[in-house]
Amino acid sequence: MDEAKTPDDSMMAQLMLGPDSPLSQFISGFAPRAGQIEMAAAVSKSLRQQVPLVVEAGTGTGKTLAYLAPAAASGLKVVVSTGTRTLQDQVQGKELPLLRRALAPDLTWAVLKGRTNYLCRRRFMGLAAQPDLSLPGLKGALSFLEDWLEDTPGGDLDEVRGQGLSPSLAAEVSANSEQCLGGRCPLRHECFLMEARRRASEAQIVVVNHHLFLADLVLRAGGHGEALPRYQAAIFDEAHILPEVATQAFGVGLSQQRLSLLLRDLLREIPGNAAAAQAASRVEAAGKGFFGKLRRMLGPGGRVTLSPEELAKLAPAGGELQDSLDALAKSLPGSDETSEALAQRAQALALDLEAAAQPVAGHSVAWAEARGGASLHLSPVEVGPHLQESLYAHQGRLVFTSATLAPTDDLEPFCRRMGLPPETRKKIVDSPFDPASQALLYVPRQMPDPGNGKFPGAVAQQVVQLLEHSRGRAFVLFTSHRNLETVSAMLEGQLPYPMLVQGQAPRLELLKRFVEESPSVLLATASFWQGVDVPGAALSAVIVDKLPFAPPDDPLVAARCQRLEEEGKSGFAHLLVPEAILSLKQGLGRLLRTPTDRGLLAVLDVRLVSKGYGRRFLKALAPVPLTHDLAEVAAFFAAEV
Repeated sequence: MDEAKTPDDSMMAQLMLGPDSPLSQFISGFAPRAGQIEMAAAVSKSLRQQVPLVVEAGTGTGKTLAYLAPAAASGLKVVVSTGTRTLQDQVQGKELPLLRRALAPDLTWAVLKGRTNYLCRRRFMGLAAQPDLSLPGLKGALSFLEDWLEDTPGGDLDEVRGQGLSPSLAAEVSANSEQCLGGRCPLRHECFLMEARRRASEAQIVVVNHHLFLADLVLRAGGHGEALPRYQAAIFDEAHILPEVATQAFGVGLSQQRLSLLLRDLLREIPGNAAAAQAASRVEAAGKGFFGKLRRMLGPGGRVTLSPEELAKLAPAGGELQDSLDALAKSLPGSDETSEALAQRAQALALDLEAAAQPVAGHSVAWAEARGGASLHLSPVEVGPHLQESLYAHQGRLVFTSATLAPTDDLEPFCRRMGLPPETRKKIVDSPFDPASQALLYVPRQMPDPGNGKFPGAVAQQVVQLLEHSRGRAFVLFTSHRNLETVSAMLEGQLPYPMLVQGQAPRLELLKRFVEESPSVLLATASFWQGVDVPGAALSAVIVDKLPFAPPDDPLVAARCQRLEEEGKSGFAHLLVPEAILSLKQGLGRLLRTPTDRGLLAVLDVRLVSKGYGRRFLKALAPVPLTHDLAEVAAFFAAEV
């Protein structure tokens, strides 16, 4: 691990973030942070020497400014990629304006989102001219959007989500790739997406999310254009979720819903074409046959790995669907933009079907799920080779950071999973917070086994007792939707606090209500805490029903475990346990957002102390003190100032 810093990098970091920084004039109570300065120097060196850097920066480090300040000072065209909208909003709405005022008066930036975040004028006008009466409340919603269009600066649909825009209507008017005509569109000079891309091409710093960044890599690798402007460096915050986003991006798949949308759009946009209508009928029949067989393979689980034998059984129906899609593409006249775009969609579906049905043993896995009617997917077991070819071979100025990248003090597992080159530098910057005094870990002395039918009832009882001491102000998180539904039903009417449950409203609305209606309680699945930032007393407890192990029968988890077993390693010990530890560490990080925050992490799974692997969890969560006594929980909250 190369920790050395040149004087220039250290001096630059001190000037930008040290005690005499101009930031002190703009931040009330400004105090230099040693970890922030250390990280900024490392980022500066990485950008200067074109060597990748991985930094785990504990909560409270101030990592956002630690990478934005040297990025701004470098003069390079930098893409900053985040995992969540919350952080994206913080970067572009708070940190970058602060940097421009204090350090870089000429700094320019732009936010670029995925294409489905922008309204497509052509699709909106088409829907207004021929309303789809199956969409509820369409007339009023279209009128609302017309008024909004007169004022919106960029056509960003996030401005109106949860107001007059339903998810179904958003899907009908967004600039998605399936219906986009690109440069052939008659309204291209008024296109919100193209305007957003133009602004991004002119800015020094471009803020995106991981999905868009990875989509750009896939487009470039396939020779299908690009989603981002050319850049000279890339910085990934919330990098702990990058491997999963990359797995999605480098996979292929097709769903019954995607096929149905193609046929619907064809009949809507080129009515009266007898040859195309006949070809579409053949596609519809072939699709029913193929997806019908696929659904019968799913069974009760709803998500399964497809063996070579099962893929062979699907092959005849898949071949018929592929042939019918090719015939449909040929039946469409190439005389206009709409027909050409529909033909390209049909060809893309045929190619994805062909690819998804041909996994390579040990490298990719074919699987199916019920979502979207039924869908077939092909996903890489490891993303490293794809990233090496599409990113690392072309770019050395890369920074990966998060508050939680490793279950221990070793960042090498993250580097291996990402396929990073051996020269990659690694750094861990400890949190300035004091978890020994700010946090408490509670595990009950006795609980039924998580597989026991009495477990949900025991969880509900523990939750009631813990919330009495925390006075609400808690997330109660579950590893399965089934447990969430069961326990939330048991708690209905039992709590003296507002009880919010995942699914009652959109995620952002629930989070807003959680803060505004404090003290309140929010029940959700464990993935809900990704990107959540609730500083202060509004969130004072995170209660987890079970250790957050990934389902071992998940197709990708099973494939990765199998690969480890073939290497002589335990999939449970080397994959499931480390990922569960990371998940719990993220939960702890949600509690401690400022130096004065205090919080309880309660894990209602006695395997944390009864099983040998539990010691790995406890070591990773140290120095947070452990208790089994509710009286100590009461004393912890009684000590709040």
